[in-house]
Amino acid sequence: MSAHREVRLFPAGRQRPLVCQQAGFSLIGLALALAITTAIAIWASNAVVHGIEASAARSTGVWLTQIRLAVTDVLSRHSEALTKGEPPQDSQGQPLFGDALRPTLSELRVQGHLPADFPDRSALGFGADIRLLRSQACPDEPCRIDGVVAADKPLLKKGTQLPDEVAMASVIASAGGYGGAVWPQAPFQLRGAAYAFPNPPAADALAYPPGTLALWAGAGAGQPDMSGYVKMRDTRDPDLQGNLSVAGNVDAGGYVTVGAREIPGHACGVSGGTLATSAAGQLLSCESGIWTQASGGFGGAYSTNYPLGCFHYTGLSTANPRTGQCSCPPGYAEVIVSAGGKWTETEGWTTGFVCVR
Repeated sequence: MSAHREVRLFPAGRQRPLVCQQAGFSLIGLALALAITTAIAIWASNAVVHGIEASAARSTGVWLTQIRLAVTDVLSRHSEALTKGEPPQDSQGQPLFGDALRPTLSELRVQGHLPADFPDRSALGFGADIRLLRSQACPDEPCRIDGVVAADKPLLKKGTQLPDEVAMASVIASAGGYGGAVWPQAPFQLRGAAYAFPNPPAADALAYPPGTLALWAGAGAGQPDMSGYVKMRDTRDPDLQGNLSVAGNVDAGGYVTVGAREIPGHACGVSGGTLATSAAGQLLSCESGIWTQASGGFGGAYSTNYPLGCFHYTGLSTANPRTGQCSCPPGYAEVIVSAGGKWTETEGWTTGFVCVR
């Protein structure tokens, strides 16, 4: 076989041209990568925004819920006055609210129904409009009092006058079943899962615009019985069945009746100063371990006669009215205060005593 010879395609003396190979990215690939990166950035930005909005909605639901609980507390403490149409009052008889049916956040804070630093506005920027609604039957039964905690402005989509129903739903979901709103589909109702009120809810109220959020608090028929709570200035007899401890003074405007029964002169196993009564209706106090009549330092008086004993020569008894005998009550000491008479005559010799302690 003959050897292969190299065949030159170019004349002798000329160099073979170099072939340049492509390096880096093409414009199409670069544009595609940039588009994907931009889409991811936009998606991430939207996710952050949605996360912030969702967090604000949840915070707003909690904010409204705290106000609802405060209104429930008002209904619990002052249900009797509100049922009668009277303004709730403090211990000095002063009204607690400027308008009993329109308490404000400031008044709820002052009365201790809300923390002192509770914010005036929610995380979504609106305040609270609080209204108490009495049924027409009040003060007769069945009387209902409903509390409505509404936003003072509607929740709208940014840059529009349209209700933001997505944000509204997020807030309501955080309200534990008590949330509701004025929906665009039913502008004449303030409606939630457990309630529906006309819009406006009262004759003297303005209608809430669509997009207004509201929470409900109620007391009355079908609601938890709040009558078991003892309230300030309550006129009912609470009929407590156990002990009652009071750190301060007890100031009674009427009679004080002591039902415990003890026997004068018997030992007492309770703390000193404890009160009881005897079968005869005497007030007793536990003093130095003995049940003693709680009547001060005077324990009555009596006299004895020689030779007639506990009688006057006329036949009248000279016994101590406190004991029925010529003696002192338990815990008292006898003191001679008089003596006289004639030993050998009819009247005899008489000695008088008083009982003191």
